[in-house]
This record gives sequence, structure tokens and C-alpha cells, in this order.
Amino acid sequence: MAVMLEPGHGKDGNPSFPYVREHPTNYDWRQDIEPLTHRLVNRDSFRGYIWINTYERHPPGGEDDFWRHRDTTSFDVWGFDGRGDPLPKELGDRVYHALFHDPDPPDIWWIIWQGEIWSRFQVPRRRWEPDHFDHIHVTYLDEVDQR
Repeated sequence: MAVMLEPGHGKDGNPSFPYVREHPTNYDWRQDIEPLTHRLVNRDSFRGYIWINTYERHPPGGEDDFWRHRDTTSFDVWGFDGRGDPLPKELGDRVYHALFHDPDPPDIWWIIWQGEIWSRFQVPRRRWEPDHFDHIHVTYLDEVDQR
């Protein structure tokens, strides 16, 4: 049975955490991102082991043109219990590899895993922050840049 990325499965994060209350979980992605999330979460080796979501004002940051919120072009990959469930390193490494080496557009703008960020505008990878050791964050190029 296919995994459906939608609310109502108890995987939207702990509402007692202020960050989850301020940035509610959702599953609203751009038309080319949604099939990618569905395909990834239902891949034979990942089904029942990972969960994918985005949230309001994701990723958090300023309001300028570059750093606007990219809710519909970003997502986080967690363990199967949902937002906040740590992604085991070995599994996360395999998901990261699948995302990073996906031959079909959309193209990644930046991806963070194990405290390192890779960006198409910055090489090599660099240390980022401790918050991304338990999940993967990925943001895809805007549609105009994708073309």
C-alpha cells in the first residue's frame, strides 16, 4: 500500500514545541516537487522507513528576495514516525544519495545533511549547523531557474 504524505497520521511534529506551533507542518508542494516526494517515500527501500514534510515559512529566515520562504520547493526527510523522528545515519546517507543523484528535474538548489550543506553555487560542501544531523533538508531551484 502506498504511503500518502498528508496530515492526520500523527506525523506532523509535537505541537507542544513552540517551533512546530509557529511553523505548522504541511504537504503543499510545487507541481513538480509533489510527485518527487511521493516517489521517494514509496521507493521500495524507503517505504515505511522515511517521512517527508514541509512547513509554514520553510526554511525560516528573512523576508528579502533571496531568502524568502520556500515552503513549496523545500522539504525535510525524517524517520517514519514523522517530523522530529531522527533519520538513522545509514538510511539518511542512502536517501541523500538518491536525492543528490536523481537524474530527473527538478534540480537541487541546496541540500543539508550531517551538518554539511551542498549548494550549486558553492563548492565544496561546508559545515552548516548542528540542527541537520537528524534529518535531511533539501530546497529545489525556482521554476524560472529550473528552465
